[in-house]
Amino acid sequence: FDRHGMGYIRVGRGNNVPVTMILPKIGIDFGICLGKRETADIEGFWKELDRYLKTAEKGLLERYEIMKAQSPKSAPFMYENGSISNSDKCKKTVEESLKHNSLAIGYIGINEMLYAMFGTNHVHSHKARQFALKVVKRINEFAKEASERNDLNFVCYATPAEGLCGKSAEALKNMYGVIPNVTDRDYITNSHHVPVWEKISIYDKLRIESPFCKYATGGCITYIELDSTFIHNTRAIENIIDYAFKELNIPYLAFNF
Repeated sequence: FDRHGMGYIRVGRGNNVPVTMILPKIGIDFGICLGKRETADIEGFWKELDRYLKTAEKGLLERYEIMKAQSPKSAPFMYENGSISNSDKCKKTVEESLKHNSLAIGYIGINEMLYAMFGTNHVHSHKARQFALKVVKRINEFAKEASERNDLNFVCYATPAEGLCGKSAEALKNMYGVIPNVTDRDYITNSHHVPVWEKISIYDKLRIESPFCKYATGGCITYIELDSTFIHNTRAIENIIDYAFKELNIPYLAFNF
């Protein structure tokens, strides 16, 4: 929702820039995976998450100050043909357009965060799943608070992290070594996704991931991995689409064949 007059209109708007929090780092520091404690330090986790959120807000504001000062001549395609909202009002700077866009607080690695904290994930533990939902809900709430503080559109973002998934895994491995189910792969799982190695039905995957989507107002995507033979079974694909959109209210669904 644009607090500067465009409401829920999406055309001509988007995320100005995201900052992504690597949640497994907090999980490792306050969870059980390093053998320093028998139960996770929940209070310490929430305090550290709050510190991350404040840092994300600060970083987004610094970036926004740089971006809004640019001349519309720096991106003539958008500002000369009206691709972005209010481009006609951008004379010396692009602030009149960028103020309608979002500042996204992203997250990556819900799966690895949970393994680090509890030794299980949101597939196998209802308790872990509820904790993960509280984490994403808190990010969403903080984004609303930051929007009020700064009169800008802060949002929660389920980061797809095509590049960051590998870089973050490497960084965590260098810091902590190989931790089973946390840093033992070459990537960190995107946002709140069920990890690709889980043997789980399509419908169970959708049911697990769908509750997170309503909090990720800056964007999210739900992937379904299918064998190529599925392209001959259009009825099954239609059933999946109907279930995702009509039953679970998933906003954005993608198929990989």
